[in-house]
Amino acid sequence: MRKRAPTSQDVARLAGVSQSTVSYVLTGSRPISEQTRQRVEEAIAQLGYHPNSGARTLRSRRSGVIGLMVPEAGAEADDGVLMMFIGAIAREARRHGYDILLVTAQEGAEGIRRVVRTGVCEGLLLMELERFDERVAPVIESGLPFVTIGKPEQFPQGSVVDLDFEMLGRMVVDRAVEEDCDRLLLFGSPGRKRSRNDVSRLLAGVEDSAEEAGLEVVLDAGAFADVPARAARGSGPPRRTALFGITGVRQVLFAMAATGALSDDARRLIALGGEAVADVSPLLASVPQIDPRRGEISALAVRELVRLLQVDGAGPRTTLVEPRWLEG
Repeated sequence: MRKRAPTSQDVARLAGVSQSTVSYVLTGSRPISEQTRQRVEEAIAQLGYHPNSGARTLRSRRSGVIGLMVPEAGAEADDGVLMMFIGAIAREARRHGYDILLVTAQEGAEGIRRVVRTGVCEGLLLMELERFDERVAPVIESGLPFVTIGKPEQFPQGSVVDLDFEMLGRMVVDRAVEEDCDRLLLFGSPGRKRSRNDVSRLLAGVEDSAEEAGLEVVLDAGAFADVPARAARGSGPPRRTALFGITGVRQVLFAMAATGALSDDARRLIALGGEAVADVSPLLASVPQIDPRRGEISALAVRELVRLLQVDGAGPRTTLVEPRWLEG
């Protein structure tokens, strides 16, 4: 019978340490006492344990590589926005002397395990997390330092960097109230996207604030362009409706421009996104938008991972970036 190849669990058992400590010794990602390091290395030698690229990593202590898990190309995420994030992350990583290894989210938890088994990455950076994400468990099991762009429902024992979406939701409601609106229509299918951590947090902020303000909230408003300007034919006071886009802002704006809805003063548009929208219609030049601060969030995420990798005793923390308005 063929002899089973030794695993990192076998090394940990023989050395009398945790599996994560074995990972730290192999990657050099966290400081380990010399006595513990020697026990682990002796166990590795005794067992003949050889993870992929392990010998090279063990010698160099640092690979200078960060694993970056990105959404699958062509998925719901805007590919242009995704490339902005990836570009900003790669530039900031290079500034700190690291290269990026890309893994698509399509590979899921197994993709994480495959990358970890290579022993190449010092740390991991995950984008587009769901509220409950299967990728978190294998990341924790790996023992590698990690940062998530996106805040899962349960704190994942790693650092979090993201936009403060709850605050964004409150800001949208405040803006609608300031514009004398009594109804808020959210387009971009937010009701069907509650599994996304950003959408669920945004809706939590919207719904809590709207209840306090007495603002009616309509989700998944596909017929936004047909919303009547008045409550009912000749009855009731005039109504003003605020429109806010979760996703697909430009497509909705083109449709509104085609129907003439943008010129109706009974609707006040609040567009999510930092892209230029004035080319859709001159009327949009003055539409307030939220600055998504993608470059800032990307850079902060890389710097946070570098802190975990290089600062002795550094622990995980949560950093939420405050949204701000981009006035037209």
